[in-house]
Amino acid sequence: MAAASRLAAGAAPVIVDDSAFYENMPKGTIITQSGGRSGISGWLFNNTGLVMRSQAYLHARADIPRTGRYHLYVRSHGEAKSSFRVTIGDRQTTEIFGNAPLRLQAGGTFDLDRGPADIVLSRVVLGGAAGSTFDVLVLTPEASFTEEDLKPHELPGYVRLLKEYTLPGRTSAVKFGDVDGDGKSDFFALSGNYDGAVFNHEGRRLWGYVNAEEGMRKRAGFEAPGLVWDFDRDGKAEVVHYRLEDGKEWLVLSEGATGAVRRRVEWPAPAMPHEYNNLRLAVARLEGDYPRHILVFTDSGGLISITAYDSSLERRWQHVETRLKDHLGHYVYPVDLTGDGIDEVVASPLVLDARGRMIWNRFGLLDDNHDHCDSFRFHDLDGDGRPELLAPVSEIGVMVFGARDGSLLWRRPAEHAQQLEVGHFLRGVPGPHIAVTARTYARNGEAGLGGQVHWFDARGNLLSKWPANPLNGNPDFVKGDWRGDGTERLFWYKFCMGDDGKGTLCFKQDVYHMFDFLGLGYDQVIARGGTSLLVYGYRDARPKPSARDVDYRKRVANHTHY
Repeated sequence: MAAASRLAAGAAPVIVDDSAFYENMPKGTIITQSGGRSGISGWLFNNTGLVMRSQAYLHARADIPRTGRYHLYVRSHGEAKSSFRVTIGDRQTTEIFGNAPLRLQAGGTFDLDRGPADIVLSRVVLGGAAGSTFDVLVLTPEASFTEEDLKPHELPGYVRLLKEYTLPGRTSAVKFGDVDGDGKSDFFALSGNYDGAVFNHEGRRLWGYVNAEEGMRKRAGFEAPGLVWDFDRDGKAEVVHYRLEDGKEWLVLSEGATGAVRRRVEWPAPAMPHEYNNLRLAVARLEGDYPRHILVFTDSGGLISITAYDSSLERRWQHVETRLKDHLGHYVYPVDLTGDGIDEVVASPLVLDARGRMIWNRFGLLDDNHDHCDSFRFHDLDGDGRPELLAPVSEIGVMVFGARDGSLLWRRPAEHAQQLEVGHFLRGVPGPHIAVTARTYARNGEAGLGGQVHWFDARGNLLSKWPANPLNGNPDFVKGDWRGDGTERLFWYKFCMGDDGKGTLCFKQDVYHMFDFLGLGYDQVIARGGTSLLVYGYRDARPKPSARDVDYRKRVANHTHY
C-alpha cells in the first residue's frame, strides 16, 4: 500500500482497466493474460489485457469524482505497425499507444467535469503479429504516475487473496479433502498424463506417482480421474485414482497421507490399446447411511461403462453401452432423485437406480453421440418438491427433464451449451434463474473457444445475454455463500456476476471451485491458471459455523469441470 500513500490526499486516480470494455467488445478482439496470446510475459494489471484485432472502436465510461484537470496515462503493448488513440469525452489524444513493448505512457491533460465521461479506444491501426494490447488507463490529478502507483488498485476492494499455491505443470484437475486428519483442506493435483501428487494445506508435497508413458499420448488436456474421500470415517480421507503399471490399467485406493496402496483392481475398460476420451470417478451412496461407494465412468469410444465398487474395490455392478465416444457425456452424477436417501446414477440421457438397473433413458431423442449432456444440475424449478434435471446439451442448447420419468419439460437454444448453474441470482425477476455458458467455436480466423452467459427463467424464457459478444476462453461457473450471509452468489470466468446479470472482473485467474476451503464459515472462490491455485475471499464476510456433511461430497469430492 506504500505506492498509494505516495499520492496526495484527495488525488485518488480514476482507473479504467480493460474489463471496462468487455460489455460491447467488438468481434475479433480477445482477452489475454501474462504468458497469453499477446506474447506479454511481464506483469499485467489484474492479469488481463485486450488484444485489439478489430478496427471497431472500444467504448467504456468512467465516473469523474470532481471537476478539474486530469493527467492521462495509458499502459499498452504492441509493435511499430500497430497503434491506437484514446478519446475522452469529445477530445482525442495526439499521442498514439500500443506501438511499443509494454509500457505506461503519458497521454496529455484533460479538463473534465464531475460525472460520467465517455472513454473510447479509437483510430485502431491493425498491424504486427498480434495487434495492440490495451492493459489499463489512468486519469489522475497528479502530474506524475508510475506502475508502482497502479499495483494497489488491482481487483475490487472487497476481494481478498487469502492463499496461493503452486501446482505441478500440466495439472488438469485438482481434488480436495482432508488427507492427514488435521481438519484442514488438502488437495490432490492430477495431470493430463494421469499422474498425481498430494499436497497438504500448507502446500507441502506428501507423495505422488508417475504413470508409464505407454498409451498416454492423447490424454493431455483431459480432466484426469481421481477423488478424495474418507471412506472408513477415521477422519483421514483416502485417495482413489487411475494408474498404468506393468502394462495394465488399475483402479487404486491409497492412504491419503502416505500413498500406501490399500488395494487395486483392473480398470474396467477394454484391453489396451484404446482411446482415452472420458475417464471419471465419483463417490456415491448406493446403500446404507453413508457414501462409501465408487463409481467409475469409462468411455473408450465404442464401449462406455459405468461400474460401481464398494470401498474395498469389490465390484457391485456394471452397466455397459455400445455407443460412440461422448454419447454418455463426460461425467457420472450420483444424486438422490427420489428423496429416499439413496443415490440414483445419471450420465447424459440415462438414469440408473442404485443397483445399476435402468430407470429411464432418452436415447431416442438424443440419438446422435454429438448431442450429449455436457453437464447436469438438479433443482426444483416449479416448487413441487421434486428436482428437475437441467442439462446443457451441446448444439441443442438447454434441456430440462423430469427427474423421475425423463419427460422433456422444455428446451431452448444457447449456441453450444456447455456449462450451467441455477439459483436465485437476479434482481426484479422471479427465480430460480438459470445461467448457461453458451460456447462458441473458432470460425473464419477467430480465436479458439469463446463463451457468453445466457440467462433464462424457470420456464425457459430468455432474459438476457452477457456480454454482447462472446469472450474467448473455456469458462466455468461456481457459486456459494461468498459473504457469509446465507445467500448464494454466482461467479463465471474471472467475474463476480451481479444481480443485473452482468459481470465485474474480480479474479486474476479463471474460477475453478467454491467451498469453505479455509474453514472460515463462508465459501471462498478457488481460481486456477497455469501452475497457480488461488483462494479468494470476501473482505467483509460474516463467518458462521460450518460442517462437512453429505453436501460436502456433492460439492467438493464430486466436483468436476463437467
